[in-house]
Formats: sequence, structure tokens, C-alpha cells
Amino acid sequence: MNMSLIRNSMVPAFLCILLSTLLTFLPVLDCYGAETKMQDPAERTLRLLLVPEKNIFEQRRQYKYITDYLSRKMGINVIVEIMAHYGDISVAFQTGKADAGFFGSFSYVLTHAKAGIEPVARPVWLDGSSTYRGYIFVRKDSGIATVNDMKNKNLVLVDRATTAGYIFQRYYLKYYGIDNMEDYFSRISFARSHDAAAWAVYTGEADIGGAKNHIFNSLKEEYPDFKEQMVVLAESPEVPSNCLAVRKDLNPALKLRLKTLLLSLHETPEGQEVLKNFRARKFIETTDGDYEVLYKMVKELDLDLHDYPD
Repeated sequence: MNMSLIRNSMVPAFLCILLSTLLTFLPVLDCYGAETKMQDPAERTLRLLLVPEKNIFEQRRQYKYITDYLSRKMGINVIVEIMAHYGDISVAFQTGKADAGFFGSFSYVLTHAKAGIEPVARPVWLDGSSTYRGYIFVRKDSGIATVNDMKNKNLVLVDRATTAGYIFQRYYLKYYGIDNMEDYFSRISFARSHDAAAWAVYTGEADIGGAKNHIFNSLKEEYPDFKEQMVVLAESPEVPSNCLAVRKDLNPALKLRLKTLLLSLHETPEGQEVLKNFRARKFIETTDGDYEVLYKMVKELDLDLHDYPD
């Protein structure tokens, strides 16, 4: 038998098989390239949502550094939308109107329960933290120092779908025997953002407030009189900050590419510049288990996440 003839005759067939295999997996392989080009027109756009954490113009400017970087590296159009309410992000994922989002901790666990979103990564901020706390605060001249002093006062919170601006305050008050906040305070209002809640107390529109520590502390740094006039009465345990999560049926290759880009952002000069403008050091991997302390709060408050209002 002429083995050389057999080898020669197999070469074209082998090449055909190899070419066919490469063409089959090309969309997935391409997803790991330096500049990804999505093959499916439906995947050339990534709809990324933000919860209304603070002044929307400042928030959009901050996150634009991250989203522009992702657009360049993935070769897709990242469309960013800031929700009007915290709960709106959960509705968007339940109705198939979002691909990814940066979540507050409670908006994450709520959307995870209702829509099965999957956590990817979260930032480590310039101060080294990747978590945040909820605060309860008043003006120093308010005469309020204890829960008893709060009775029949005006309380301003952020949104019912936030840890730092609602869930923690309910948890704290329940610890002191207050099961019904609506009956305990003369008025409860919702400012929709953490900075707005803090300003409401500072300006005297409300007596007591609840909001995120990072936002409150940034106002102290920026405004000397705010620092002078305001005092924190209580703070929550730490919970994960601003996690990026994606819909459960997102293309696995796209999800992996997102994760890889974020986790390696601090390793290149370009990425370091993006992080500097975003005011973070790096991104770290995040899992559902990181929210254990919040799940315990939810259990103590006897909340059913599946039935909780968005």
C-alpha cells in the first residue's frame, strides 16, 4: 500500500474539516479578541442600566468612562440609562428590556429573586472599599440622639428598593421595637437619591435621614458646613457596592468577555486611566454569597423578595 498517497489524499479533506470547525466557532473565538465584533445584530447593542444613586448628570459622567471603554473593547454599542426609581431596574430585567446593570445591594437581591440575574464584578473604590453602609443621620442642632427622640418627627429615605436608604432603617428600628415606621413618624418621604436625602436633612426639610455612607461622606468632604452641621447616629453592616450583573440568558461568551475586561482593567495604562476617572482602583469578582448579611436582614424583616414591590 502506498502510504504517501493516503497522506496526500487526506490533506484536502483535513483542511476542509478544520476550516469548517473554525467557521463554526468563529463568533465565540472572536469574542476574546482585543476588539470584539458581535456577529448577531441583536448583540451589537448592550443595554446597561444604572440605579439613581446620586445627581444623574454626575453619575452619567462617572460611568461613561467605563461604558465607553467596554464599547471600544467589545466592538458594540453600550447604551446607558439611569432609572427614575431603584425598583425600575428590576422591572426592566423581568420584562427583557435590559442586558446588564450596576446594582445597589437590595436592588440586586430583589432582581436576582425575580429575574435570576447573575453577578459579575464590582469596583474597589479609591479608599480601598468594595462595600458600603447605610447611615441614619440628623443635624447636630436637632436635639435627636436616640430612637425615642425620633418619635413623631419627619423621616426622609431614598427608595423602598435600597439597603442604605430604606431596608437598613427598617431593620434598625425593628431592633428597637418599632415594627411600623409609618405610625412612628409624622411623615416619611422618599428623595429618590442618596444625596437628595442628605440635603433634605441639612436644609431642615426633614428631621432624620437615611442614605449611603459614600455619598454622605463625599458631601462632608466637599462642603465644610455640611460636615460641621451633620452627625451620624447609626450605621449598617457592610454590603457589596455597585455590582455589575447581567441577565441570566446573556450570551456566555459576552458575559465572560465583560468579566475579563473589568477584572483586568487595572493591569494596563489605558485601563488605569479609565479607573482613575471612574474613581476606583480595580474591579473584583462578585458572587451571590457576598450578599449574605443582606439576606439575613431580609429574613429578619420577614420580606418575601418574590412579592416585594418593585
